[in-house]
Amino acid sequence: MTDKKKIIIGIIIGVILILIWLHFINIDKVFSYLKKLKLFYIIIAAFLYLFSYFIRSLRWRYILKPVKKLTPQKTFLIWIGGNFLNYIIPIRAGEFAKAYFLKRTDNIAISRSLPSIFIDKVFDSLAIFVVLALIPFLEINISKTLTILLIILVALVIIGICILIVAAVNKKIVVKFFHKFFFFIPQKYEKKFFEITEIFVEGIGLFKNHYNMLPTISLLTLLAVIIDSVYFFTVFKAFGQTIAFPLILFGYTLIYLSYILPYPPGQLGSNELIMVIIFSVGLGLDKDMVSAVMSFAHLLTGILIIGVGLSSMSYIGVKLLDTFKDVKIDSMEEEFEDK
Repeated sequence: MTDKKKIIIGIIIGVILILIWLHFINIDKVFSYLKKLKLFYIIIAAFLYLFSYFIRSLRWRYILKPVKKLTPQKTFLIWIGGNFLNYIIPIRAGEFAKAYFLKRTDNIAISRSLPSIFIDKVFDSLAIFVVLALIPFLEINISKTLTILLIILVALVIIGICILIVAAVNKKIVVKFFHKFFFFIPQKYEKKFFEITEIFVEGIGLFKNHYNMLPTISLLTLLAVIIDSVYFFTVFKAFGQTIAFPLILFGYTLIYLSYILPYPPGQLGSNELIMVIIFSVGLGLDKDMVSAVMSFAHLLTGILIIGVGLSSMSYIGVKLLDTFKDVKIDSMEEEFEDK
């Protein structure tokens, strides 16, 4: 399936999700909440949102140090540019794009930088343990839908951690796992795909001799999670709503973790629906107020990601159209031959 078809299908799914969301809310009440917005809190929220991304880019910079030392500014520009592509393309192209940007700006082979991006995402997902730790202390209605979401996220986190640990100890086991798991790869691509896989797994092993990085990376992850929650707490304040911080910490961290899952372009409809499931069904908040908050937050973050993302790509000298053309799975073969 071509990238164009995937984007079209993603948009259709997004529209369906919006229709489902609209079925559960009172749109007039949502607009009445939107009229209560306070500009002061919006400005603070925008700063906090970008600051949490900056902290995550510092974490990736730290993970990337064995491969290449980048300035904090350059790391942030590359990181936010990749996140912009993730936002508009529903196939996680932005993760590969970060390695592609490093190839263009610093001539670093994709095979060397891509594993650091995987490690970065694994640490990002560790926030699930913050969510699980909060459950006993909150009055939460763990609905069937919320339970399924938690199980899926925990399973993905465990798989990522296992791959990271085993690759550091014995990469052959991980390579064998990938061979069995991706048995459906067409024969004409099989040889090159598994060559790339072996290079990738070997790259993950870079963490083997750098365990001293763990405390710093873990602290940066926790800091990013807290800043995220303060950002969303501030968005609620913009609507004149004061919600207990532990509830925000639980709910928004879970929303952020849900981005691991596939979603439509621009997270169309998925954010609003997940927000209602977590904050209304799970935490008992008014669904119309929650929908107003998420709708505005979605618009605000969309403007920030698109604006800062495009500016970042321009600053590092990468054109959007060239990136769309070059950042494809098919192009990985040529790039990985730089190894």
